[in-house]
Amino acid sequence: MKSFSTISRISILAAAVLCTGGCLERKLQITSEPAGALCWVNDREVGVTPLEVDFTYYGTYEVRLKKEGFEPLVTKATANEPLYER
Repeated sequence: MKSFSTISRISILAAAVLCTGGCLERKLQITSEPAGALCWVNDREVGVTPLEVDFTYYGTYEVRLKKEGFEPLVTKATANEPLYER
């Protein structure tokens, strides 16, 4: 079985994106190489990579990826509060 950690890379980016109308939308963007991995954030299934997940609170999130033929990957992603929200 191939290993996610050696065969593929995961890129997790927490980004705060401004919407039109002045509201703030917080997204956790999750991609994997290869794409198509089933993804869980904090033990909640959220979809298949690549994907964006809404979040409410800044902090650390556990991200788990699973794809047939690859060993599961568990990692952490941190969404840091941007300066303009302090």
